[in-house]
Amino acid sequence: MGITTLTAARIYAVGEDGQLPIDQLPESAFVRTFSEGAQVTDSAPSLGAYMTGVKMKNEVISMQTGTIAVEPNQAGNHQCGTNPQNQNKQDTQTLLELAKARGWGTGVVTTTRITHATPASTYAHICHRDAENDIASQLVPSSQGDIYQRYNVKLKDGVDVILGGGKRQFLPKDQGGERIDQRNLIAEMQQAGYRMIYDQTQLSQMKLGKITLNIKKWKNNLLSYCF
Repeated sequence: MGITTLTAARIYAVGEDGQLPIDQLPESAFVRTFSEGAQVTDSAPSLGAYMTGVKMKNEVISMQTGTIAVEPNQAGNHQCGTNPQNQNKQDTQTLLELAKARGWGTGVVTTTRITHATPASTYAHICHRDAENDIASQLVPSSQGDIYQRYNVKLKDGVDVILGGGKRQFLPKDQGGERIDQRNLIAEMQQAGYRMIYDQTQLSQMKLGKITLNIKKWKNNLLSYCF
């Protein structure tokens, strides 16, 4: 967070002479950040660096250093293998996957689409952030045994709590979505044991107790930015 942002927040919240909680921390530092091959990072390699400790090129999501970003086709599916430099590139383990491997509860919460580059960097591995239909497929533990071979098996039985927008990447075109493979990923998630919610009222009525519930809050695109 830069000085300009902090100064604006300080003046707005507590006045010029006030202090934000961050101002009261004992240490401060300047950090210069960049992605692999670019002065300015985008959110894919930025969050990917947090999640994996690996630098990636812009638009690449949680992949090995050196992976080339390749734009998806018109169907929204990746074409990573069309670049020969990507043939032997591997996924990089994310903190969320590490948590699943240790048997911990996991969740992804966002005000944007669940398949957007930032949240996707926690659970997906792909060479371009715009391949959102494939990113969605990596999140869904299909009861069909994933005959499509796109599910990220490192997620085991699935991410436990998922809150965000982006319904269109989970529905076929004839149901208002953007998928041309005719998969209804929402139905597949329900078959896999997920419970779907669509508004704050439904969320407030959830009784978690000792039962692990898998939740999805849907809108077609981004959620409203309310604070």
